[in-house]
Amino acid sequence: MAVSLVILLACVFDLQYSILIGPFLDVLLLMGLTVIGMILSIVTIPLNGSKKLYSYLPLSLIIVAFSFTAAFPKLSLGHHIHYLMNKGNLEVIEKESTKANVYDLTDMLRYQKSLNDESLSNDLKYITKKEIENAFGGYIKKQNLNIDEIVDIQRRMIDSDIISLNRTDDYLILTVDGFVDNEYGYVKSFKKKLKVGDELPPYGFVIVRLIKFKDGWYFFYTT
Repeated sequence: MAVSLVILLACVFDLQYSILIGPFLDVLLLMGLTVIGMILSIVTIPLNGSKKLYSYLPLSLIIVAFSFTAAFPKLSLGHHIHYLMNKGNLEVIEKESTKANVYDLTDMLRYQKSLNDESLSNDLKYITKKEIENAFGGYIKKQNLNIDEIVDIQRRMIDSDIISLNRTDDYLILTVDGFVDNEYGYVKSFKKKLKVGDELPPYGFVIVRLIKFKDGWYFFYTT
Protein backbone atom coordinates (compact mmCIF):
# COMPACT_ATOMS: atom_id res chain seq x y z
CA MET A 1 0.00 0.00 0.00
CA ALA A 2 2.83 2.41 0.87
CA VAL A 3 4.62 1.71 -2.42
CA SER A 4 1.38 2.24 -4.34
CA LEU A 5 0.84 5.62 -2.63
CA VAL A 6 4.39 6.74 -3.47
CA ILE A 7 3.84 5.81 -7.12
CA LEU A 8 0.53 7.69 -7.15
CA LEU A 9 2.14 10.83 -5.69
CA ALA A 10 5.08 10.56 -8.10
CA CYS A 11 2.77 10.43 -11.10
CA VAL A 12 0.31 13.10 -9.98
CA PHE A 13 2.92 15.62 -8.80
CA ASP A 14 5.69 14.79 -11.28
CA LEU A 15 8.02 13.92 -8.42
CA GLN A 16 10.18 11.75 -10.65
CA TYR A 17 11.70 15.02 -11.84
CA SER A 18 12.84 15.89 -8.30
CA ILE A 19 11.20 19.31 -8.08
CA LEU A 20 9.13 19.31 -4.91
CA ILE A 21 11.33 17.21 -2.66
CA GLY A 22 14.81 17.39 -4.13
CA PRO A 23 16.66 14.46 -5.72
CA PHE A 24 14.36 11.76 -4.34
CA LEU A 25 12.59 10.01 -7.20
CA ASP A 26 14.10 9.76 -10.65
CA VAL A 27 12.71 7.83 -13.59
CA LEU A 28 14.74 4.67 -12.95
CA LEU A 29 13.75 4.56 -9.28
CA LEU A 30 10.11 5.12 -10.23
CA MET A 31 10.32 2.20 -12.67
CA GLY A 32 11.83 0.01 -9.96
CA LEU A 33 9.12 0.98 -7.49
CA THR A 34 6.49 0.25 -10.10
CA VAL A 35 7.76 -3.28 -10.66
CA ILE A 36 7.96 -3.91 -6.90
CA GLY A 37 4.54 -2.33 -6.39
CA MET A 38 2.93 -4.45 -9.09
CA ILE A 39 4.39 -7.65 -7.65
CA LEU A 40 3.39 -6.81 -4.07
CA SER A 41 -0.06 -5.65 -5.13
CA ILE A 42 -0.78 -8.87 -7.02
CA VAL A 43 0.55 -11.01 -4.16
CA THR A 44 -1.64 -9.05 -1.72
CA ILE A 45 -4.87 -10.12 -3.44
CA PRO A 46 -4.81 -13.87 -2.53
CA LEU A 47 -3.19 -13.16 0.86
CA ASN A 48 -5.99 -10.82 1.94
CA GLY A 49 -8.69 -12.76 0.15
CA SER A 50 -9.73 -12.38 -3.46
CA LYS A 51 -13.34 -11.68 -2.48
CA LYS A 52 -12.48 -8.64 -0.37
CA LEU A 53 -12.54 -5.31 -2.20
CA TYR A 54 -9.70 -3.72 -0.21
CA SER A 55 -7.36 -6.46 -1.44
CA TYR A 56 -7.45 -4.76 -4.85
CA LEU A 57 -6.75 -1.25 -3.52
CA PRO A 58 -2.91 -1.22 -3.92
CA LEU A 59 -3.16 -2.44 -7.52
CA SER A 60 -5.98 0.02 -8.21
CA LEU A 61 -3.84 2.93 -6.98
CA ILE A 62 -1.04 2.00 -9.39
CA ILE A 63 -3.48 1.76 -12.28
CA VAL A 64 -5.00 5.14 -11.35
CA ALA A 65 -1.50 6.68 -11.11
CA PHE A 66 -0.44 5.71 -14.60
CA SER A 67 -3.88 6.41 -16.04
CA PHE A 68 -3.53 9.94 -14.65
CA THR A 69 -0.12 10.32 -16.30
CA ALA A 70 -1.47 9.04 -19.62
CA ALA A 71 -4.54 11.29 -19.46
CA PHE A 72 -2.70 14.45 -18.39
CA PRO A 73 0.86 14.17 -19.73
CA LYS A 74 1.41 17.95 -19.75
CA LEU A 75 -0.25 18.86 -16.46
CA SER A 76 3.10 19.23 -14.61
CA LEU A 77 1.31 19.87 -11.34
CA GLY A 78 4.43 19.55 -9.19
CA HIS A 79 6.29 22.11 -11.29
CA HIS A 80 3.47 24.64 -11.01
CA ILE A 81 3.30 24.17 -7.24
CA HIS A 82 7.05 24.63 -6.92
CA TYR A 83 6.92 27.76 -9.10
CA LEU A 84 4.15 29.32 -7.01
CA MET A 85 6.04 28.49 -3.80
CA ASN A 86 9.17 30.22 -5.11
CA LYS A 87 7.71 32.93 -7.34
CA GLY A 88 8.59 35.74 -4.94
CA ASN A 89 12.24 34.71 -4.73
CA LEU A 90 12.51 34.27 -8.49
CA GLU A 91 11.17 37.74 -9.18
CA VAL A 92 13.44 39.38 -6.59
CA ILE A 93 16.46 37.49 -7.93
CA GLU A 94 15.66 38.77 -11.43
CA LYS A 95 15.33 42.41 -10.36
CA GLU A 96 18.16 42.43 -7.83
CA SER A 97 20.69 40.66 -10.06
CA THR A 98 20.10 43.32 -12.71
CA LYS A 99 20.37 46.14 -10.18
CA ALA A 100 23.46 44.63 -8.53
CA ASN A 101 25.15 43.88 -11.89
CA VAL A 102 25.42 40.19 -11.00
CA TYR A 103 25.38 38.04 -14.14
CA ASP A 104 27.08 34.87 -12.94
CA LEU A 105 26.69 33.55 -9.40
CA THR A 106 26.72 30.17 -7.69
CA ASP A 107 25.15 29.35 -4.34
CA MET A 108 28.69 29.18 -2.85
CA LEU A 109 27.95 25.78 -1.30
CA ARG A 110 29.65 23.54 -3.86
CA TYR A 111 33.21 23.01 -5.05
CA GLN A 112 33.00 25.52 -7.89
CA LYS A 113 32.16 29.05 -6.71
CA SER A 114 31.83 32.07 -8.96
CA LEU A 115 30.85 35.71 -8.88
CA ASN A 116 30.76 37.19 -12.37
CA ASP A 117 34.31 36.81 -13.72
CA GLU A 118 35.89 35.69 -10.44
CA SER A 119 36.03 31.97 -9.63
CA LEU A 120 37.23 29.84 -6.71
CA SER A 121 37.42 26.07 -6.25
CA ASN A 122 37.52 24.51 -2.78
CA ASP A 123 35.50 22.36 -0.37
CA LEU A 124 34.41 25.26 1.83
CA LYS A 125 30.87 26.62 2.05
CA TYR A 126 30.41 30.38 2.03
CA ILE A 127 27.14 31.14 3.79
CA THR A 128 27.63 34.32 5.80
CA LYS A 129 28.35 37.82 4.56
CA LYS A 130 31.78 37.71 6.23
CA GLU A 131 32.74 34.45 4.50
CA ILE A 132 31.75 35.77 1.07
CA GLU A 133 33.50 39.07 1.70
CA ASN A 134 36.69 37.29 2.78
CA ALA A 135 36.68 35.18 -0.39
CA PHE A 136 35.53 37.75 -2.97
CA GLY A 137 36.06 41.06 -1.18
CA GLY A 138 38.86 42.26 -3.44
CA TYR A 139 36.85 41.57 -6.60
CA ILE A 140 33.67 43.06 -5.10
CA LYS A 141 35.51 46.26 -4.20
CA LYS A 142 37.31 46.46 -7.54
CA GLN A 143 34.07 46.04 -9.51
CA ASN A 144 32.15 48.36 -7.18
CA LEU A 145 29.57 45.69 -6.34
CA ASN A 146 27.28 45.70 -3.31
CA ILE A 147 28.00 42.85 -0.88
CA ASP A 148 24.56 43.11 0.77
CA GLU A 149 22.78 42.68 -2.55
CA ILE A 150 24.98 39.71 -3.41
CA VAL A 151 24.27 38.05 -0.05
CA ASP A 152 20.52 38.56 -0.46
CA ILE A 153 20.54 37.03 -3.95
CA GLN A 154 22.55 34.06 -2.66
CA ARG A 155 20.16 33.55 0.28
CA ARG A 156 17.16 33.54 -2.03
CA MET A 157 18.90 31.10 -4.37
CA ILE A 158 19.53 28.70 -1.49
CA ASP A 159 15.93 29.07 -0.26
CA SER A 160 14.64 28.11 -3.72
CA ASP A 161 17.13 25.23 -4.31
CA ILE A 162 18.95 27.15 -7.06
CA ILE A 163 22.62 26.26 -7.43
CA SER A 164 23.63 28.81 -10.06
CA LEU A 165 22.54 32.02 -11.79
CA ASN A 166 23.50 33.07 -15.31
CA ARG A 167 22.11 36.23 -16.87
CA THR A 168 22.48 37.38 -20.49
CA ASP A 169 20.67 40.00 -22.56
CA ASP A 170 18.15 37.33 -23.59
CA TYR A 171 17.78 35.05 -20.58
CA LEU A 172 17.97 34.67 -16.83
CA ILE A 173 18.86 31.04 -16.14
CA LEU A 174 18.50 29.69 -12.62
CA THR A 175 19.78 26.12 -12.49
CA VAL A 176 18.24 23.82 -9.89
CA ASP A 177 20.45 20.82 -10.59
CA GLY A 178 22.05 18.78 -13.34
CA PHE A 179 24.89 16.55 -14.44
CA VAL A 180 27.95 16.91 -16.63
CA ASP A 181 26.08 17.34 -19.91
CA ASN A 182 22.59 18.46 -18.89
CA GLU A 183 20.71 20.56 -16.37
CA TYR A 184 17.26 21.64 -15.29
CA GLY A 185 15.84 24.72 -13.64
CA TYR A 186 14.05 28.02 -14.25
CA VAL A 187 14.61 30.35 -17.15
CA LYS A 188 13.10 33.74 -17.92
CA SER A 189 13.17 34.77 -21.55
CA PHE A 190 13.23 38.53 -22.10
CA LYS A 191 12.83 38.69 -25.87
CA LYS A 192 11.11 35.61 -27.31
CA LYS A 193 8.99 32.58 -26.56
CA LEU A 194 11.06 29.50 -25.86
CA LYS A 195 10.40 26.12 -27.43
CA VAL A 196 11.79 22.60 -27.24
CA GLY A 197 14.95 22.44 -29.36
CA ASP A 198 16.24 25.90 -28.43
CA GLU A 199 19.74 26.17 -26.96
CA LEU A 200 20.44 27.82 -23.62
CA PRO A 201 23.66 29.54 -22.53
CA PRO A 202 26.23 29.26 -21.16
CA TYR A 203 26.86 25.69 -22.40
CA GLY A 204 24.54 25.52 -25.40
CA PHE A 205 22.49 22.63 -23.97
CA VAL A 206 19.35 21.86 -25.98
CA ILE A 207 15.93 22.11 -24.30
CA VAL A 208 14.15 18.73 -24.31
CA ARG A 209 11.23 19.58 -22.02
CA LEU A 210 9.63 22.94 -21.24
CA ILE A 211 6.91 23.96 -18.77
CA LYS A 212 5.53 27.44 -19.32
CA PHE A 213 4.46 29.80 -16.51
CA LYS A 214 3.57 33.50 -16.63
CA ASP A 215 5.59 36.63 -17.49
CA GLY A 216 8.20 34.80 -19.55
CA TRP A 217 9.10 32.20 -16.91
CA TYR A 218 9.63 28.53 -17.81
CA PHE A 219 10.96 25.39 -16.20
CA PHE A 220 13.38 23.66 -18.54
CA TYR A 221 15.20 20.37 -18.96
CA THR A 222 18.19 20.13 -21.29
CA THR A 223 20.44 17.42 -22.62
